[in-house]
Amino acid sequence: MRKLFLYLILLISFNVTSQNFKEINEKLKKYPKQITAKRLAKKVAKDFSSKEGQAKAVFYWVSNNIKYNLSAYQNQSQKRIGFSYKNEEDRLQKIQAIKDSIVAKTLKTNKGVCEGYAQTLAKVFSYLGFENEVIKGYVRNSIYDIGEKLNVPNHAWNVVKINNKWVLMDATWASGAVINGRWQPNFNEYFFNFPKKHYLKTHYPKDKKWLFGMKFSKKEFYDQPIYSSDFLKTNLELLGPLKGIIKTKNTVLLKVKNLSSFQTVLCGLSSYRFAKKPSLIYKNDVGYIKITPTKNCNKLFLVVDGKIYIEYKLI
Repeated sequence: MRKLFLYLILLISFNVTSQNFKEINEKLKKYPKQITAKRLAKKVAKDFSSKEGQAKAVFYWVSNNIKYNLSAYQNQSQKRIGFSYKNEEDRLQKIQAIKDSIVAKTLKTNKGVCEGYAQTLAKVFSYLGFENEVIKGYVRNSIYDIGEKLNVPNHAWNVVKINNKWVLMDATWASGAVINGRWQPNFNEYFFNFPKKHYLKTHYPKDKKWLFGMKFSKKEFYDQPIYSSDFLKTNLELLGPLKGIIKTKNTVLLKVKNLSSFQTVLCGLSSYRFAKKPSLIYKNDVGYIKITPTKNCNKLFLVVDGKIYIEYKLI
């Protein structure tokens, strides 16, 4: 899940695709709110002829009809489910039964945490004949997670083969966010087929095969700044600092490639109620942003055109 702060302004940005989500919603809004995975797959197969359309339809329905169970997330503890088995086939059957129970509960209550979203997607995709897997791994929810490496996965998302290409998707993060302690639905299509070049800025898989050959350690993942999807949707590139922890109370210099002088750039600091206007210099397609934090400041946010793009921890 993601936690966003009050001053984060959420806006939805839709990309032009072969079949956009607005068109898909026109069909999906006629679907019942409560439905089984098998029935959902049958309806999607009937209404959408292409594999891409089917995958988008399932993703959109799950993201918009499952509410994040914030109470379950806040009160969760690491649970181990023990069971005995006779052989490998028996073991796999019992694991599948556990997954099926998660899917059934998620669709019955229209609530779930990341495991519910991911397992529901996987079940419907399997009914539709997609090769797919649930990926367990790590995400960071706020600047407090920067540099704090976990040993146990804290998130689950999906990878699905569409037209012979693996497509990454995260229905949990696409469905909305927590603002001021309350769940706010807000569909974010970025997390359907989010680009592999940005994948490891937000997600890190436990199983190394889902690194897709990229050389990037879990420590590097945890040590980087927090990137928002609003930033990752743009052509901007952070040149520095590339570490999420800035060990200084002196002037901080941020370097962002392709930043335009027509964009409104501000810096949010934890010691100020409102974002501050930094010193800005543009040279060779790079924006140089200078800001001096106060003595008791421990957070720095780069805000562009009203949206938080990058977050740092100050120590």
